[in-house]
Amino acid sequence: MGVFTPDVHTLRELYKAELERALNMEKQIAEKGLPAMIKAATSSELSSAFQSHLQETQAQIQRLERILDEVEGEANEGKCKVISQLISSAYSEVGDATDPMLRDVVLIAAGNQVEHHEIAVYGTLRTWAEVLGEREHAEVLERTLEEEKAADAKLTALASQINVEVPVA
Repeated sequence: MGVFTPDVHTLRELYKAELERALNMEKQIAEKGLPAMIKAATSSELSSAFQSHLQETQAQIQRLERILDEVEGEANEGKCKVISQLISSAYSEVGDATDPMLRDVVLIAAGNQVEHHEIAVYGTLRTWAEVLGEREHAEVLERTLEEEKAADAKLTALASQINVEVPVA
């Protein structure tokens, strides 16, 4: 189901559909994205950051499943095509980077892109939960939003260290 299809008539239906896509997004990240990024990273700090975020992502999956149980969502019904494309693009770009340090730069950029999408998704979901009067959901989604912002900030900090080590010409 797409966001703007005839199947969606209310904000609550849209909220449920987006929760389903968010769950699919996190599962793709946990099963495909982060394990490959951990394996490809040269920097031990970068690998550790990805490993730490994988553990957070697994907790986020559990929280989304609990929320979906409460709204009677059908887990994994909606596929997150954006994350699928970002992961696919990252695989391609990492494969093209023959220099290990350059590969880390590519991994950080890909990680930031994923985080920015997650920040947008969770900011939207939190706002919709508030409008729908789902305060507990909003609190859980806010927690996840803050985790995603922290992961993005960590990658940005690592980029400031790693990017300067890569030849520019």
